[in-house]
Amino acid sequence: MRFAVYIAGRYLRSRRRSRFLNRVTVTAITGIALGVMVLDLTLAIMNGFHAEVRRTFVDSMPMITVVTGEVDGFPRLGAVMDTIGALPGVTGVAPFVRQEAIVTVRGRSGPARHRAAVVWGIDPDLQDAVTPLRAHLLPRDLALAGLRQAGAVPGIVLGVELATSLFAGLGDTVLVTAPAGDLDLTDLRSQSRPCVVKGFLETGMYEFDSRFVYLPLEAARAAFGYGPQGASGIGVRVADMMAAPRIAQAIEAGLGAQRVRATDWVALNRNLFEWIKIEKVVMFILLGLIVLVAAFNIIGILTMMVGERGILLAMGARSSQVQGVFVLQGLAIGAFGTIVGSLAGYLGFLYLDRVGFRLPGDVYFVDRVPAVAQAGDFLAVAGAALAITLLATLWPSREAARLRPMEIIRWN
Repeated sequence: MRFAVYIAGRYLRSRRRSRFLNRVTVTAITGIALGVMVLDLTLAIMNGFHAEVRRTFVDSMPMITVVTGEVDGFPRLGAVMDTIGALPGVTGVAPFVRQEAIVTVRGRSGPARHRAAVVWGIDPDLQDAVTPLRAHLLPRDLALAGLRQAGAVPGIVLGVELATSLFAGLGDTVLVTAPAGDLDLTDLRSQSRPCVVKGFLETGMYEFDSRFVYLPLEAARAAFGYGPQGASGIGVRVADMMAAPRIAQAIEAGLGAQRVRATDWVALNRNLFEWIKIEKVVMFILLGLIVLVAAFNIIGILTMMVGERGILLAMGARSSQVQGVFVLQGLAIGAFGTIVGSLAGYLGFLYLDRVGFRLPGDVYFVDRVPAVAQAGDFLAVAGAALAITLLATLWPSREAARLRPMEIIRWN
């Protein structure tokens, strides 16, 4: 082994190699470094977008949503909330009323405009313990005051995209229309309730900003036929977001007699996050082809050196020693390219993290390219690059070790 290390090191440090081989070696190192750098940066950016999507979902929706199969909602809402709040890891509990409805704005100079919406009836003081709602309200104080106003004409908060499509501004009156009475296909009835726009919701997620509407909890109960203590669900926030599935199971176990179902944010968005994972794997494979192409240069380099290895065989070197020289030389090229690429990828991540690359905020839900570097990704990329390099050295090294020394020297 020491012989193979010595010969491979002398050959890599030699200044008498041909210019062509030197250029091919530099090309191989550059290709591996570029492939590793691009793959590291791509995975870091995908991790960043994954984290931003997760943060946005968790900030805009409860980590755990508890619903009941009872027709009239939770018969003992206060007791249920106390039971959930007493569980270890639960930091906030808030009831809500959720109803799909149609929001209408009467046009001043044209026809009325209608948009479908998801109406949430909330208590803003309790909701802050579940989701950071006030951080997304514009203007904050006026919107919070409107959500506490549950008189004959309650206040309402519209998503900014929804308000834009309705041409609704502060102080405008909108109608919230929802089905009324029992479901009867021969006698469909609805009920409309006027509300005054007191603020807007801006989360950065178009799906939320274009559909969500917030009403005071008491006004939503009155509008959608719930009792004074009624609620269509309970939102729960936990200290550790990754522990939400376990706590959701504990909630169902503790309240199972009351026919409840607890859905955590992971289960609710499982398809989205599974798609993100699959996309990450696909990008890893596709960008890994860059390293694979660079590895073919290593095969070419080692193939052109078969004649020189034949001289070693003629001088008495064993086939295993010659094969080791091939492998070590190829691994040295691959390792150097991997180290350079990893360093360049980390420097690129630091640039994105500290300086940033701006994005149009009206197109994306973030205003800069997010990046999250994970040591596991860097190690996986480096390991894959070295594995590809090792595989690239095996074929020429085995072929050279199998040939006869005189044939190599004569015909190479």
